[in-house]
Amino acid sequence: MRRPRLAIWLVLALAVVLGGSGCRVDATVEAKVHDSGGGTVTARFALDREAQAVLGAPLADGAQTSDLHRAGWSISPVRPVKGGGAEVELSKSFHRAGDLATVIGELAGPAGPLQGFRLDRRRGLLRTSLRVRGTADVGPGAAAATGFANSPDLPARLRDAGIDPDRVAQLLAGRAADGLHLRLVVDVAGRSRSWALRPGAPVAVDVAARATARARPVLLVVALLGGVTVARRLRRRSTQS
Repeated sequence: MRRPRLAIWLVLALAVVLGGSGCRVDATVEAKVHDSGGGTVTARFALDREAQAVLGAPLADGAQTSDLHRAGWSISPVRPVKGGGAEVELSKSFHRAGDLATVIGELAGPAGPLQGFRLDRRRGLLRTSLRVRGTADVGPGAAAATGFANSPDLPARLRDAGIDPDRVAQLLAGRAADGLHLRLVVDVAGRSRSWALRPGAPVAVDVAARATARARPVLLVVALLGGVTVARRLRRRSTQS
């Protein structure tokens, strides 16, 4: 299956550029991991009045989210907010530890701000250890956050139209640094950390937690009681004989 390129980042960046200096988009990406190794990745976008006016049609109805629909993402209806603007939420659940990297890759794209994410899960006798690691980097001038590099056919189309794609990329990154704000939240079995990502300041994400395997102590007690019962019966038999 083709990996989604998430044109939504590019659309949001364009809204910031075209909307002028007062345009603002707040994006929060949250990765929530359960002790089972499954979890949910959620992206919430809050657009102010100017950004919403630039985008025009509801964000969730556009082709910019079609790749994510095909990949199994749930996209909420656009919710108007008080004072103008709108909010939209995207989410996708995963059920195995190895799927976290795939889901975040679908969201961020191959050249997006979230790279190299992985979830390690180790099961012990009484506890399960979980650890999420990765790198969050919007690049210089928020270059990675614009999603420009995730649309490989766009530069050629711009050149055909007589437009310098490098200049467009620079413009997007420069204006996105002011109007496009990205926050990352990672919650591992109840232990949560968050980062406000800034251009030129990459973040090494490393969140670890231990969760008690609730069923295992019970099974261990049952096994011990069973062993004691068997030992008593064997002792009685040996005494009787």
